[in-house]
Amino acid sequence: MLPQRLVIKHNFIFYLIILGITLFVGVLFIYSSLFAISDIKEINPDQKFQTYIIALILGFLGAVIAFMFSDTFTKNKHIMIALFVFLNLILIIVLFTQPIAGVKRWLNIGPFQFQPSELAKLIIPAFLAFYYTQIQNKKNLLINVIFPILVCGFSIFLIFLEPDLSSSLIITMLTLITIFLGIRDKKVMLFFFIFTLIIISVLFIFKDNFLQTYQISRLTSSDDFQSQRSRDAITNGGLIGTGPFAGEFKYYVPESYSDFIISVIGEEWGKLGIVMVLTLFFFLSHELVYLAYLTKDHGTFIFCGATASWIFIQVVINTLVGLGVPWMPVTGVTLPMVSYGNSSMIVTLTSIGWGLGLIYHNSELASSDEE
Repeated sequence: MLPQRLVIKHNFIFYLIILGITLFVGVLFIYSSLFAISDIKEINPDQKFQTYIIALILGFLGAVIAFMFSDTFTKNKHIMIALFVFLNLILIIVLFTQPIAGVKRWLNIGPFQFQPSELAKLIIPAFLAFYYTQIQNKKNLLINVIFPILVCGFSIFLIFLEPDLSSSLIITMLTLITIFLGIRDKKVMLFFFIFTLIIISVLFIFKDNFLQTYQISRLTSSDDFQSQRSRDAITNGGLIGTGPFAGEFKYYVPESYSDFIISVIGEEWGKLGIVMVLTLFFFLSHELVYLAYLTKDHGTFIFCGATASWIFIQVVINTLVGLGVPWMPVTGVTLPMVSYGNSSMIVTLTSIGWGLGLIYHNSELASSDEE
């Protein structure tokens, strides 16, 4: 039986290989989908692709920096509070920007548009991982459940005001999952489940009071036109696909470079290609949690478990939308590292780098490298 240090090392290398393959596959599909969408949407595919590559480089740099300093940051009270305050400030600032297509979701930074709500997917799990390692095994319901829900709920409310319903729902799920991973006491866990169920029930009953008509319609109906175009492309790809950059039905799929990237994958690489991409994401999520578990560090497990969860949730939602499942509304949720989305790319890679940094510094890998 291999020593734990070697097990972590082997799985760590395996994770990096899977991550590299996923990014390479993403570049291929983004390149193909951008040129396909240019036939029905006024965009410059070369310029868009260059922006995507820049975001990929920035994401890689963010991952390296996060890898180096994540452990120091997560254990520093002042840094984590500052990051959480910064998140809320930037979410407030975006509400006073000029609306784009009727919503206020982006900050213009030079030639780039950054979506602050994406940053919540990194900072909220990191903040809660720090928080739960500080309170240790305290069984107080206010400390374990009410306080973190209220604090993170403020950030979610700011995202909801943009308005960005899909992001606010995903980050709500992310927050609840992170709290679930942080709670250790069984009685507190039971209270958390009951409290969460009550909140969900109340929100569902009174949804007409805080949701706009178009938001309710979007949640309860699907876009048959886009879904049918996506299904046609996947059907044309058959089992093994038409080949890289080949196929003709993808040219008629609106938003094929984002919401419906699965249609491009399905037509070019077939149903086997879709299965391959989903398998890559399964390993990315599973191995991140497994590596965190091997460290036996609670904060590392909380952050990595939460990060793996939101990545997998987005993969499931984007795939169901792309496959044209009748009851699945078109949500605008990207396929991480594969769909076009600069903010998503940067934050996803930085989150993974943060998680890998925690794993590295809280396992025997760091000490063995020093030796």
